[in-house]
Amino acid sequence: MPTYNVARLQEFYFEGSLRGYAGGGEKIIVSGVKKTRRFVHQRGELYYRDEYVVNGEYSGGSTIIYVDSFPVWMMQYHGWCKDDDLAVLAFLKQTLLAAHTKGEWNGGRGPGEFAEDKENGLVYMNWPLMPPFDQSFRSFMGRERIWRQPDKTKDVFWHQYQGLLLGEPE
Repeated sequence: MPTYNVARLQEFYFEGSLRGYAGGGEKIIVSGVKKTRRFVHQRGELYYRDEYVVNGEYSGGSTIIYVDSFPVWMMQYHGWCKDDDLAVLAFLKQTLLAAHTKGEWNGGRGPGEFAEDKENGLVYMNWPLMPPFDQSFRSFMGRERIWRQPDKTKDVFWHQYQGLLLGEPE
């Protein structure tokens, strides 16, 4: 069974994310496939690919890390954004940057909580779920949501996510 250096892969995940969607990197329009976007990053034998689709308010995607063209780690996510709101999506990028620039692992998503203005602005929450997943880079799942204060009962965005190492840690 193959083994992988988890710390190295996790560090590369953040590097790829900061050069991809979260960091406002170069978005590749996938030819011949409507509403599909891709971000890629490579360093040596490591290759990061984040690809997602949008169909109106709904979206889904996956992030895969390859070593020498062999897939070794992946995350999948899917969800909804009310009216595909650009302000909400810009806020989502802020939340991802808040965690990823610090190398803070929360299921590959944003911090536990993040807010523009806790009284009147957008608020983000991330709930990594518990067993059987260990909530490490090796195996994880969870749910994130955004709402606009003061009504925290009405989401304007949500995603579910999951991922795992495709092998054993070194």
